[in-house]
Amino acid sequence: MSFVTRYLEPAMVERLNQLQLSARSVVEGSITGQHRSPVKGASVEFRQHRFYTPGDEPRRLDWRVLGRTDRPYIKEYDEETNLRCVLMLDCSGSMAYAGASPADRSRAESKFDYAAKLAAALSYLMLGQTESVGIALCAANIEQWVAPKGGTLQLSRLIDVLERAVPRGKENLGKAMQQTADRLGRRSLVIVITDAFAPMTSLRQGLARLRHDLHETIILRVLHPDETDFPFQTWSRFRGLEGEKPQILEPAMMRKEYLENFGRHAQSLRDVCRALGVEFHSFSTDQPLIDSVTSFLQRRA
Repeated sequence: MSFVTRYLEPAMVERLNQLQLSARSVVEGSITGQHRSPVKGASVEFRQHRFYTPGDEPRRLDWRVLGRTDRPYIKEYDEETNLRCVLMLDCSGSMAYAGASPADRSRAESKFDYAAKLAAALSYLMLGQTESVGIALCAANIEQWVAPKGGTLQLSRLIDVLERAVPRGKENLGKAMQQTADRLGRRSLVIVITDAFAPMTSLRQGLARLRHDLHETIILRVLHPDETDFPFQTWSRFRGLEGEKPQILEPAMMRKEYLENFGRHAQSLRDVCRALGVEFHSFSTDQPLIDSVTSFLQRRA
């Protein structure tokens, strides 16, 4: 199986060909496309009239208005532009989780596997719409950066990066968001794919920086069912995936506390996203990716 079909199964490609992902806010790009730009220029969508000033091109005069009012007005238009997107993919150690038992890990894909396929699907979709797409692999910092580009070769570049990536190390997603903002010169769409297991202060700072720079931002949270349900029943050895020391614990004694902490963190994340104008969606690795992607895109539409 080739790298591409490993991340983009034929059924997924067929479904994606019927869907679309667009920016909801004004974006800036470099070539003509389907998204509205804040740059005023010559295009098909009328914006406003402006009184003529010396130096304006005569061809931009609205001759009908001039004939009716004997006053010279210039026609201004919204320039249509392509979408410029960066996919921020969390490749820290916690994304390697695929289940508690060896049997689970052998049968199921990890959160990172699921997230990587999600990133590949969104890349395929936007590149097919002649958009520009790039990727940032993030852990404690940006581990790898592929600048947004369009064209058929870009999908191969992105999938090659996904194929080589290994989830490991500590996470500092908030710092990585600020590093991404530093690299983005123009307003863009930033899609963050992560489990969001990070201090809320750091996440808030990173998201605030992206929104301050006027990037449209979406968080796609990818979780394993164990993390949302905590189904463990017997004494278990819990091993940290980002350098924490392992501990043997009795799940019944900690289940309530864990679920309360998880719920508070999840609610805080939703509250921060709402306050900053960040779009938030949640994915679970036990749900077929094709259905989850379809649902996400249909909700946005």
